[in-house]
Amino acid sequence: MLSFAFAMLLTLAPQQRGGDAVPRCVKFEGEGDVFRGIGNCTLDYLDMHFEADWITYDNSTGEVTAGDHVRFVRGTEKIDGSHLSINAKTKAGTIWDATGIVEPGFHVVSKLAERFEDSSWEFHNATITACDAPKPCWTIAQARAWYRPGEWVRGKNSVFRFHSVPIFYLPYVVSPSENKKRSTGFLIPSISKSNTKGWGFHDEVYFVINRSADASVVAEYYSQAGVTGQINFRAKPTQSGYISVSSFFAKDKENPDIRERNHLGRSLRVLAYSNFGQYTRGVVDLETESSVSFRQFWGDSFSIIASPINRSVGFLTTNRPNLSYSFLYSRSEFLQSNPSTALRKIPTFEMSLPSYELPTPIPMYFRFEGSATGLSRRDKEIPNPHLGWRFDFHPSVEMPLLRGNAFELSHEFGLRDTSYVHSLHPDASETSLNRFTLEYSARFAGPEFAKAYGKWHHSIRPTVEYRYVTGVDDFHKPLIVDDVDLDANTSELEYGITNRVIGSSEVLNWRVAQVAYFRPTFGGAIVPGTRNVFNPLLGLTGYSFADGPRDFSPIVSKLKLTPGSIYSVELQSDYDTQLHRMRSTGLITDIRKGMWGSSTSYVFNATTTLQESSNQIHESLSYGNGLNRGFSFGASFAYSVQQDLLQGAIFRVGYNTECYGLTAEFTHYNLGSRQEHKVRIALSLKNIGTFGTMRPQDRVF
Repeated sequence: MLSFAFAMLLTLAPQQRGGDAVPRCVKFEGEGDVFRGIGNCTLDYLDMHFEADWITYDNSTGEVTAGDHVRFVRGTEKIDGSHLSINAKTKAGTIWDATGIVEPGFHVVSKLAERFEDSSWEFHNATITACDAPKPCWTIAQARAWYRPGEWVRGKNSVFRFHSVPIFYLPYVVSPSENKKRSTGFLIPSISKSNTKGWGFHDEVYFVINRSADASVVAEYYSQAGVTGQINFRAKPTQSGYISVSSFFAKDKENPDIRERNHLGRSLRVLAYSNFGQYTRGVVDLETESSVSFRQFWGDSFSIIASPINRSVGFLTTNRPNLSYSFLYSRSEFLQSNPSTALRKIPTFEMSLPSYELPTPIPMYFRFEGSATGLSRRDKEIPNPHLGWRFDFHPSVEMPLLRGNAFELSHEFGLRDTSYVHSLHPDASETSLNRFTLEYSARFAGPEFAKAYGKWHHSIRPTVEYRYVTGVDDFHKPLIVDDVDLDANTSELEYGITNRVIGSSEVLNWRVAQVAYFRPTFGGAIVPGTRNVFNPLLGLTGYSFADGPRDFSPIVSKLKLTPGSIYSVELQSDYDTQLHRMRSTGLITDIRKGMWGSSTSYVFNATTTLQESSNQIHESLSYGNGLNRGFSFGASFAYSVQQDLLQGAIFRVGYNTECYGLTAEFTHYNLGSRQEHKVRIALSLKNIGTFGTMRPQDRVF
C-alpha cells in the first residue's frame, strides 16, 4: 500500500528538465531543450551549483544564463554577481559585478569576471585581498588580473591601498596562490635608512628551480656605502636532506688594503645535512669572511659582529650501538690577529668504541678512542704552514669498585700514544715526535647526608677526585690545533661539596669546588705572564686564571636555582685564593610567564696580567610572538659597564591581524668599526609577501 502511494506522488511531481541538470524553481516555463525557471532557482550540474532569481538552461548546448542575483559555486569557487552566462559543459563563461572567492584566502570584487575551460579566471577592474572582513584593511586594485588555480595571481596597473589610502603603484605584480607557496619573479622592493650606509634600496629576484629547490639574487644600493649583492640557493633533495648556500659581496670600505685595490669583500655561508641509512649522517657547516672589518661593517646580527671567529666543519659519521667512526674536516680562523690564526684539520678519521663490560671477576669496562689527522696551523710564528699528520690512540679501563646510595668509588687507567709526523717547525731537522702518556683517575663520592621536610628533600654530598697524567715532557713542541694537543702533566686533587633541594623536580643545585695542583708548573707547560690554556686548567671553570705556576685553582661556586617552570637563575663565582679576591662572576636569569619573557646575563672579569677588566650586561625582554596575531614587543641590548658603552640594541614593536602584520624596528650598533643606527619598517600581507628589509635572523623574540 505504501509503495503504491509513493508511485502516485512521483507521477504528480513536476518533471525534471535539462538532462543531467537538476533544476528547482517556483515556476517553470519553456519547451523542447530550453527551459526557464523563475523564483528562488537552483541548478546543479555535475560539480557546479547555480542560484539565481531566474535561470534559463539550454540542454542541447549546456548554456546557463541567470539574473538579478546570482551565485556560482564549484569546489572552492564561490562567486556572487548581478547576472551570469556560463556553459555548464565547458565550465566557461562570464559573471558580471562579481564578488567572492576563487580559493581560500583570495577574495575578489570585479566588474567583469571571465571563467575559462581550464578553470582559470580573468578579472576586469578588479580589487583583490586576502582579508575575510567585510571591510578589508588592505586591497590591491587592478585594471586586469588573471588567476590560475594552484599556481598564481597576476595583475597589471595595480594600486595597493591600506585602509583605503593609496600607498604605492605596481605596473605588474605576481603572487603565488595559496596552494602554491612559491613563484618565480621579483619580490616586493623595500627601503631602509642607516646613518653609516645611507638610504638603502633593496630588491630580490626569486627563482623556483623545481619542487624541492629555489634560488634568489639580491641587489641593494646604499647611498653612502655603494652596491651590494647576494646569491642564495636552497634545496631539499631528500626527506632528511637540506642544502643552503648564501654568498654576499660588497666593497669593504673599512679595509684599506681592499679599498686601495678596489676589490670586493665577501662572505659565504653553507649549511647542508642528510641521513644516509639508519646510522650514518653527513653535515657541512661553513662560514667565511674576507676580513674582520668586513664582518663588522656588514654583519646582520650582534653575535656575528662581536665574534671574530670563522668556523667551518664537515663530517660524515656512523654511529652504531657498538662502534662509531667519522671522517672530518674542520677549520677555525681568528680574524683579529695579523696575519689571522687559522687551525685546520683535513683529512681526519676518528673512531671510538663505547664502554662495554669485560668478562672479568671484578667489574671492568673498556673503551677506546683513536684518530688519524692531517693538521696545519698558520699564525705570526708559522706564516707558511705545512700539512702534518697526527696519530692518536687512547684505550682506557674503568673499575667501579663501590656503588651505593652512601658511597661511590671508581678507578680508571688509560694509555695515550700520540705521534706527530712533523714538528712545530717543519723545516727543522726533527721531523717527528712521539708522546706516550699514562693516565690514572680515582673518584670517591659520599657519604650523602639527606633529610626530608614534607614534600622537600635536601641532600649534601662531598666528592673527591684525583687525576694523574705523566709523559708530556715536550708540551710546547707539537702544533696546538685541538684538545688532543692540550694534554699536560698533572697531579691534582679536586674536592667539592654539592647541595641539592628536590621537590616535584630539582629546585636547587649548588656545588662549591677547588683543585689543588701538586705539580704547579705542569711539567713545564706553564709560561709565566701569558694566558695558559691546556687540559688540567679547563675542567673546573670556563674562565682563564693561570698566568704562572698554580698551587690551587680558584674556588668555584656554581648555583642553579629553579623555583618553578617560570623562573631560573644560574650563578657562577670564582674566588682566587692566591690573589685573595673575586676573579670572575657570571649570572644568567630567565623568566617566562604567559606572553612575557625576559632573560639577563651578566659577566664580570677582574683585571689581571692576562686581561683587562670586563663588565658586560646582556638583557632581552619580549611580549607576545612576532608570528602570531595581536601585539608583540621585543627589545635586547648589550652594555659594557666597564666602558660605559651601549654596544648594541634592538627594539621592535609589531601588530598582526588575520590578513596583515606591521612591524617597526630600531637597531643600534657601537662595536669596533660598526657604529650605526637604523630604522626599518615591514608590512607583511597575507598570501602576498613582505614590504620591508627585516630578516629572520634579526628577530629578538
